[in-house]
Amino acid sequence: MLNDFEAKNIQGEYKSIHINNVCKKNSVVYEYGIKMHELTKILLSSRDIDSKDAAHNFLFPSLSKMHNPFLLSDMEIAVLRIIASIESNKAILIAGDYDADGVTATSLLLSFFKEIGADAHYYIPKRSDGYGLGLNAIKVAKDYNIDLIITVDNGITSIDEIEFAKQIGIDVVVTDHHEPQDELPDAYAVVNPKRADSKFPFRELSGVGVAFNLIMALRYKLRKRGYFKNIKEPNLKQYLDLVALGTLADVVPLLDENRIYVKFGLNSYRPAIEELKNVAGINNKLNTHHIGFMLAPRINAAGRLYDASIAVDMFLEDDEDKIREIALRLNEINKERQKLQAEIVDEIEQHIVNNDDLIAVASNTNWHRGVIGVAASSLSHKYSKPVIIISKGQQQAIGSGRSVEGVNLFDLVQKSSSMLERFGGHKMAVGITIKNKHIESFQKKINEIAKDTYGTMKRIKKENVDCEVALRCFNRDLLLELSRLEPYGPANQEPNFIVKDAAIKDVKMIMGKYPRVLVDDGTDRIWMAYFNKDVTIDINRRYSFIFNAKINNGYDSFTIKDILLS
Repeated sequence: MLNDFEAKNIQGEYKSIHINNVCKKNSVVYEYGIKMHELTKILLSSRDIDSKDAAHNFLFPSLSKMHNPFLLSDMEIAVLRIIASIESNKAILIAGDYDADGVTATSLLLSFFKEIGADAHYYIPKRSDGYGLGLNAIKVAKDYNIDLIITVDNGITSIDEIEFAKQIGIDVVVTDHHEPQDELPDAYAVVNPKRADSKFPFRELSGVGVAFNLIMALRYKLRKRGYFKNIKEPNLKQYLDLVALGTLADVVPLLDENRIYVKFGLNSYRPAIEELKNVAGINNKLNTHHIGFMLAPRINAAGRLYDASIAVDMFLEDDEDKIREIALRLNEINKERQKLQAEIVDEIEQHIVNNDDLIAVASNTNWHRGVIGVAASSLSHKYSKPVIIISKGQQQAIGSGRSVEGVNLFDLVQKSSSMLERFGGHKMAVGITIKNKHIESFQKKINEIAKDTYGTMKRIKKENVDCEVALRCFNRDLLLELSRLEPYGPANQEPNFIVKDAAIKDVKMIMGKYPRVLVDDGTDRIWMAYFNKDVTIDINRRYSFIFNAKINNGYDSFTIKDILLS
């Protein structure tokens, strides 16, 4: 049952509300061979979970449900080439990326190779070197007489660089998850779930997810060859904290294998993650929000402003004092990043407000290239439109873009690519290289294509609500059951509920500044917290409440997301 309407909230902001379904009774059903509440059944259905196997896999994730890594194209070729280097005691160079996904993927492979006694080194470029496998990494391999490079979280667009490496006698195994272009690099092996010929059932792995499949396949082949007769075989479950961190940082859909990684990876983590928790002020159990909004930004900040290698060193370090020192350094770098980001956002904001372009494109020579991506993300979220921010050099510029739900920004950039030097990414995030003289033409071109593709997009903020409910639906059993939907993230957002035309019967303050309100819809009364101190709430006035419901640190927790005027 679909229900769309527009409403003004108590801050005076208009929103477009989309309600997917309605559930007004606290009834229990048997669905897919499982006893569950009617509301749970509705939430599963809205996530396109409509079979017994899908429901069991989603509600009860298991490591045994991971796919065969050899279904990834070229995996067999990649593994045999890597084993050839291991068995002949030749060094391997891991070429990573400077974001949290690339850092965790690099750390994962290095940790695995260290555990099995292989000789592995790494190179992560600085942001100024550009994205992808660069000539500097190839030079490092040549200088140290390394004839095998494994890329992680990059390489799918490094066609010329891989051709050069091949000509000077260096094999390259590409492991990546970004969208391939029409031509694949002529590497020794290209492992990417988005390859057109891939038989892997799930396309949306992160870079560290692809790397984890690589070590699963490596361990299997090494076991078959008797490699672990004299050394302990690695338990790959110990690496899932890194996989969970990189997966959440890269904002890939939390479905299928990604859901399994995060579900199990959140339950065990290494000293480096503990220290990151400490500097971020996280005192309770780690959750997806903590990683996505508190830990990942601190790792990303190093690559944005300085050198992401220090984050890799932190994950590989055994000395707790050194780990703590690096975590504190990452925290300071992140504060610097926040300051630079705020300055860029303030400068661009007026341009976006007064501009009717469907795709906001802004450029300047003073903006730090390491921060333009997060600034674009902040602005696209705030103004509900795609944003591309371009930092100019002397003749050439680097740009980073972020999109909104329903707009494939990668597709729009690809269709505008005739004036670009280079581009990459996916539908929600892109990176471009462009000559300064083409920026204005690119802005016009991409907006023409966006208008032809999407028409006129309303700027009004959209709020998706999973279900309209009566408050009598909620009890402890239901909240426990809803916890099985966790972990939440892209493609499995925390459910939003709406109760319409309910009255506030009482108000108390949390920490002296946030209202906690007693909401009464005639079927029940529930205390809900609203973490917005700049509002005036009238007792006995009727409102509609959009809220989340869960168990938080052992307590029933209801948090208001928005209050709409009825």
